[in-house]
Amino acid sequence: MGDGCNDPDPMKKLGFLSIMIALFTACDKGELDTAPLTTNPFDPDYNGANLFEYDTTFTELITFPNGAFLYQVIEFKVREELFLSPSNYTVRVHDEENGTTTELGDSPANSAHFIYRRPEPVIGAPVCLGLSLTNNNNNARAERICATLQ
Repeated sequence: MGDGCNDPDPMKKLGFLSIMIALFTACDKGELDTAPLTTNPFDPDYNGANLFEYDTTFTELITFPNGAFLYQVIEFKVREELFLSPSNYTVRVHDEENGTTTELGDSPANSAHFIYRRPEPVIGAPVCLGLSLTNNNNNARAERICATLQ
């Protein structure tokens, strides 16, 4: 009764403390290097080459039951060779001229080719589009292409 020690096994405490210190020091792997995480084209922080390549622009007359309408067609392609692996995606298009945003699928199917039709052709001045890949409801980095209809 007179030894002043209330812990029946002080070595258990010391052993547990040693294990905890070893675990915490073993888990320290340093800072996370985020530089390699910017090579995925589907990442908003992607810092690689441009993914979108402008092709052409022209007008197209489309006839509906209620009349014929003139559209400006802007064609572009996605540089799928920059993808880390084959992926399903759509392209989000923001028309800077009229403020509309839409999602496009490839045209023709199973290609890297896309066609955007805008209802108000602009002749002699650039129409610029903000383009980004969309996958699982996530938008990647936006890029800008501009087309001038002559």
